[in-house]
Amino acid sequence: MLIIKENNMEVKKIGFIGVGTLGLGMINNLKKENKVVVYNRTREKAEEIGGIEVADTPKDLAEKTELIFVCISNDQALETVLFSDEGLFSADMKGKILVDDSTTSIEFTEKISKKAEEMGFDFLDAPVTGSKLVARDGGLLFMVGGKKEVFDNVVPYFKYMGQRFVYCGKQTNGQRAKHALNMTMSLVLQSYLEGMSFGIKAGVPREAMQEILDNSATQNGVGKFKMEYILKRDFDPHFLLSLMHKDLKLADKDRKELGMYSPLADKITEIFDEAMDRKDEDVCTIVKTLEEKNNIKFE
Repeated sequence: MLIIKENNMEVKKIGFIGVGTLGLGMINNLKKENKVVVYNRTREKAEEIGGIEVADTPKDLAEKTELIFVCISNDQALETVLFSDEGLFSADMKGKILVDDSTTSIEFTEKISKKAEEMGFDFLDAPVTGSKLVARDGGLLFMVGGKKEVFDNVVPYFKYMGQRFVYCGKQTNGQRAKHALNMTMSLVLQSYLEGMSFGIKAGVPREAMQEILDNSATQNGVGKFKMEYILKRDFDPHFLLSLMHKDLKLADKDRKELGMYSPLADKITEIFDEAMDRKDEDVCTIVKTLEEKNNIKFE
């Protein structure tokens, strides 16, 4: 197994696959004190970073690194990065550690886990939560499934990118926790925006309603953060609606397999379905549906 910095031996190079909304901030923080090799399907995005080595293929990256982080949008993209002819698993992975920071299905995580056993590398499913700004500032939260000793070994590297690293137990539990989290976050945001809509529609000044919700038992991080951008009519993505929609579908599948009774969660998926014509905007674009149907404006 890889030896961590706290035992006075360093990883020679860290691999990172995926220069997306979160990946860019994660790479920039890792490269401050580490040698980092990056692969991205659009090579130009990786080349723009500076201070890193750019790999030609995932296989090339694997051959040059010992600890590899992947942060990719969905199962299909990850399939290509890992299992294609020039994918990560076409290289000799024996003795390496792979950390998947993507949010993917349980089935795909199990597929990677099986491959890890076959090829002799360690694997953590470690999806992250946080916005573009949080990733930039190194404040992400990691939800991690896998062997505890592997988790402990990688924590020093998580610390470059995040502030909390929650060990969730066996492999797949990181993904299960992330699905539950994003379902909850969607419900909280929608509830907050509906409360705001109710007050505005009833004639309460928006400023008053916002102060009440932000300073009572209803206060919440996602609502308070998103209101700043809603009021500026800034829907550039910190977290894409399409990605949250994808995560809700993953959570739906999990809940059905568990036989869960969760009626609000059933409804929130329908709400996000309705907003998918704005899939490339930030998740807070769901406010536009409330504004339109209630004939109000958040201003």
